[in-house]
Amino acid sequence: MKKSFRKIISAMAGISMIAALAGCGRQAAPEGSGAAAVGAQTQAVQNDAPGTQAADGSAQESGKNKLAYFFPLTGEQMQYGTMLQRGAELALELYNEEHGTSYTAEFHDDKGDATEAVNVANKIVADPSVIAGLGSYSSSCAMAAAPIFEDNEMLLFSPNASHTDFPAMGRFMFSCVMSQKYEGAQFADELFKVTGAKKLAIIYQNTDQGVLASELFSDQWKSLGGEVVAMEAYVTGSTKDFSPVLSKIKEAGAEVIYASAAYNEAAQIFLQAKNLNIEAQLVGPGMCLKNELLEITEDKADGAIVLSSIPYFAEDSAERDDVDEATKNFITRFTEKYGEIPDGFAASSYDTTNILLGFIDEVGTDSDALRQKLAAMREFNGVSGYNMAFNENKEMVKGIYVFEIRDNTFVRIN
Repeated sequence: MKKSFRKIISAMAGISMIAALAGCGRQAAPEGSGAAAVGAQTQAVQNDAPGTQAADGSAQESGKNKLAYFFPLTGEQMQYGTMLQRGAELALELYNEEHGTSYTAEFHDDKGDATEAVNVANKIVADPSVIAGLGSYSSSCAMAAAPIFEDNEMLLFSPNASHTDFPAMGRFMFSCVMSQKYEGAQFADELFKVTGAKKLAIIYQNTDQGVLASELFSDQWKSLGGEVVAMEAYVTGSTKDFSPVLSKIKEAGAEVIYASAAYNEAAQIFLQAKNLNIEAQLVGPGMCLKNELLEITEDKADGAIVLSSIPYFAEDSAERDDVDEATKNFITRFTEKYGEIPDGFAASSYDTTNILLGFIDEVGTDSDALRQKLAAMREFNGVSGYNMAFNENKEMVKGIYVFEIRDNTFVRIN
């Protein structure tokens, strides 16, 4: 009874956060998507390898052998959720194959909606076979679900939640991507070095994440001696015509335009800037590191820069001399399994799963032991980043990639 009451309180707390959190590129679910029963939106995968080999307190001994994921598998964010799911599936398959383990995964659809994430979280913590939760794509969904996991003392390891407040929401909250607190500042550092420009304009999503990311970027740019000549917000999902904003920015004399936007809206900003004959350097964040952006812009975005704390994989990446063997194997196996090249989201989910499985085999399934092991991780070089580490506040820090679009592909320039 006590546990049920605590879950109800957690759900109420999660729902109360929805209005304040817009998350990592979060958009509302399409009209008419409804709130279908969670069970109908759940997919399970399993490897039938021999019993789990682990230390005392292992999955075999504890009766826990499942990782529970929640991603947007339908709706406007499903392209991100699908890649996150595939990265996790592949990691689990290869880990079981290599170690003779029999870990399983269950995938829940949160639809990119914080209320649905709360529903899914309550389902996950009620399952006695679950070792940990892993989700979601958006910070808003991960943060809405966080109180449920914290109250039930279950680890929540997100492959993509970058909001600065997420790690501080409890002892059991971790993310495999860099906190915006550091990413925004490091983006500004790298861009300042690469371009040598001074006058910056920022176009940003009018969301919690968009406001925060633009402020961090702006503050660091100024601290480096640069000038922010314009900061213009737009309504994600609604704004289609950016020409009025771009015209103002052109008049302000911006040398660099940073579009803090998802790939589809950044693509429109890039195209419309070109139509207005704006000569400023066009720049986007890691959300733009998608082939879909290249398909929209064709060759018209050549010269634009994308800043990211996650890598980009091209068709020839598995043959390149400067790519390590682990990454080549990831790209090759992913392509064989799914018929397409992985992206940074798939890589992040792949690393998140592998990090967690490795620690489970070291210390068992106890959430407290796992959170301590994660908090102590100081260097991990995965397929989603380099020099990955958690600092004293459980925040992920890692190296930054800088790409330029050349001949309609992403080329690393730093």
